[in-house]
Amino acid sequence: MAGAIEGDAQFGVSPLALAAVVRIVTNSRSFKQPTPLERALAFCDNLLGQPNCEVVEPGPRHWTIFKHLCVEVALRGPPVTDAWYAALAIEHGCSFITFDRDFARFPGLDWRAPD
Repeated sequence: MAGAIEGDAQFGVSPLALAAVVRIVTNSRSFKQPTPLERALAFCDNLLGQPNCEVVEPGPRHWTIFKHLCVEVALRGPPVTDAWYAALAIEHGCSFITFDRDFARFPGLDWRAPD
């Protein structure tokens, strides 16, 4: 993964996604030996410090796109977070890179699995 982020391709990162990374990898309920907080934060700082990294945050159209996706796909519960990220990518014209094929359900989202 490090090679991919240190390449030439532009990539976007949501601050909410970074917060989720820190929350998950430092959770002692998820891991026998959770990642130390300092290491998790350093990982996020490394991503943000790449010259080809752009912080992607919701803009003025995000809520409208998000609502449309939730209604269109009839979402409830945890998948609503997926719609939030899909709306973020759609609003900014980004490709969403994920192994999670559930993102195929969002109309207008350009998604694909990592190379």
